[in-house]
Amino acid sequence: MTVTSEDPPRTGERRLRVLADSLLPQPPAPRSGTVTGYLLGFVAALAFLLLLPAGRARLDHLWAEDGARFALDAVTLPAWSNLVEPYGGYLHTLPRLVAELVALLPLEWTAAGFAIAAAVLRALVALLCFAASGAYLRSLPLRVALASLVVVLPAGNSEPLNNMTNLHWFLLYGVFWALLWRDAPRVPVALFVFLAAVSSPLVFVLAPVALLRLAVPRKEVPVAFFAGALVQGAVMLFAERNPYSHDVVDPVQVALASVLRVPVVAFTGSEQVARIYPAHGNLPLLAALVLAAVPVVAGLRWGGRSGRLLVLLGVGYSVLVIVVSLTANWSAVLQVQYPEVVMAGQRYSVAPCLFLFAAIAVGLDAVPAHRWQRYAVVAGRAVIALVVLASVVQHFRTAAVVLDGVPWDQSVVQARARCGTGSPAGRLDHEPANWFFELPCRYL
Repeated sequence: MTVTSEDPPRTGERRLRVLADSLLPQPPAPRSGTVTGYLLGFVAALAFLLLLPAGRARLDHLWAEDGARFALDAVTLPAWSNLVEPYGGYLHTLPRLVAELVALLPLEWTAAGFAIAAAVLRALVALLCFAASGAYLRSLPLRVALASLVVVLPAGNSEPLNNMTNLHWFLLYGVFWALLWRDAPRVPVALFVFLAAVSSPLVFVLAPVALLRLAVPRKEVPVAFFAGALVQGAVMLFAERNPYSHDVVDPVQVALASVLRVPVVAFTGSEQVARIYPAHGNLPLLAALVLAAVPVVAGLRWGGRSGRLLVLLGVGYSVLVIVVSLTANWSAVLQVQYPEVVMAGQRYSVAPCLFLFAAIAVGLDAVPAHRWQRYAVVAGRAVIALVVLASVVQHFRTAAVVLDGVPWDQSVVQARARCGTGSPAGRLDHEPANWFFELPCRYL
C-alpha cells in the first residue's frame, strides 16, 4: 500500500468527525402529529406575548429604538442603506428589515407592527429550541419547559417584551440551538442564523460551536453563521460606538450584579429582586447558586459526552455573556445598591438566564432513574415547572411592565396637528419616557 502525504489529514478528519458525532448527536425521528404540535405551540406563544397586559400595551406603544431609530430610518432612508447602517457600533439588519416591512403599513399601525413581528420571532426561537433539544433531552416535558422559558422567562416581561430593539438577546440563544441542531431545515435555519449574526454584537462567542458543527455534514448553518459574523465583525471594526457612560468598572460590583441578574433572576424574575435583595441580602444569591449548581453537577456526572458539552456551554455562555454585557455597558445605575436593583438593563439577563436553564435541563434529564434519585429528579423538574408557572403569573401581576405613556395613535394625531400649523416636521412621542423623534410632514 502506498502512503501519501494526504493520508494523515484524512485520518485527522475522520477523528474529528467521530468526536463531533459524539458531541452533536442526531435527534430522534419526529413523532406523529409534530406539525400540529408546533402550530399549537406557536399560537399559544404568540397569544401569550400579545394578550398579557404588558403585551397589549405594546400593541399601541412604540419602544425606544424601534421608533427613534428603526422606524424613522425606514421611512426616511433608502432601503439598502438602511439595512447596512450600523447603530451603537454594530449592525441591526433584522430589526431594520422588519422596520422596512412595517413602513409599508399605515403609520398608525407602526407600534402594532413592531410588537407582532417581535413576538412572532421570539415564538419561532422557542420552537427552534424545542426542536433542537430533542437530540440532547429525553424528557418531553423538560423540552417543553425549556422552550416555554423563551416566551415566559421572568427576565423578559418588561424591557425586552415585544420589541425589535432587544430581540437580539433571544436571537443569540436561537443561534446557539440552531448550531447544535444537526438535522435543521437547511435554508430557513441558515437564513435565520445569518440574519441573527448581522443583528447581534455578541454572536462571536458562538464561534467554537460553529467550528465543531463544520466537522459534520450539512454545513449550511455554520457557513451562514461565519458569513454573518464576518460581516458583523467588519462593521464593528470600523463603526463608532458612543459608550453609555464613563463610569469606572467595579469588578466586585460586576460579579455581584452578575449573580443577581442570572441565577436569582432566573428563578424569581427581575421585579422580585427589588423586594428580595434589600430584605434578605446575599442569602438569595447563595440559595440560587445552590439551586442551579445541583442539576449542573448532575449533568456533568451523568450527562454523557453531548450532555456534558451542553452543560459546559450553557454555564460558560451564561457567565461570559452577563460579564461582557455588564462590563461593556457599565454605569452607576447597574450597581446592586441602585433602586430596583436589577431593573435597569433588564435585557442583560435574558440570554444568560436561558443558557443557564439549558444546562440545568440537561442535569435534570440525565439523572439515572434509581429509587433514591427519582425524588431528586421529581423535585428538580418541579422547580422548573414552578419557575415557568411563576413566570406566567408575574407577567400578569406586575403592573410596572404595562406601558402607560402617550399611545402611538394619539402621538400620530398630535404630530399631524403640528404639521397642520405650518411646522416642517411632526413630533412623535413614544416609550420609554422622554423618547421622541421628528418626522418630516411629507411622511405624515
